[in-house]
Amino acid sequence: MVHQTDMLAPPEAASFYITPEYADKLANKTIPWVRQKLDTDNLGDRLFATSRVQEADPDDILQRNKYRTIILGALMIRAGARIKAADLQHLRDLVPQINCTSRRMLFDHGFRTPGKVQFLAALDYYQPGVPRSFQEPSCFMCGKIEDDIGHTPLQCKKCKVATYCGKVSRMDTS
Repeated sequence: MVHQTDMLAPPEAASFYITPEYADKLANKTIPWVRQKLDTDNLGDRLFATSRVQEADPDDILQRNKYRTIILGALMIRAGARIKAADLQHLRDLVPQINCTSRRMLFDHGFRTPGKVQFLAALDYYQPGVPRSFQEPSCFMCGKIEDDIGHTPLQCKKCKVATYCGKVSRMDTS
């Protein structure tokens, strides 16, 4: 489940990510396999428990352990793995504690604004057994994807990068 836009991936890997064969393997083999592993013997629950213990590290001034718990939650949502209600709530509670900016972030040091709203929308729309893509376009303001709003988010005509669901006004990009 490597991100298809991984900038460090070699060109042959990046070109493979856009093939129908990769999409089929991801949807029908890789994601179900990961979900099955996380759901078997409560592995996902145990990973959350371990991650939550590490959050209490007093030396973690950059809150990397809390951010890693969020990344674990995103992986489990991506796979459609089971997440306990208490862990979902914990993820919601962690989000405001993590650094967020509209600019580029250092590795493992917080959210970019679109990623934060996308993660919060993923928590809101989470369903066990239903994988959620973090790779398709999502609204930069509310984080919703096509499955949530019933149509592909609209691309900003000015920057050609940001996308919007149409229910919120576009950000001032001037």
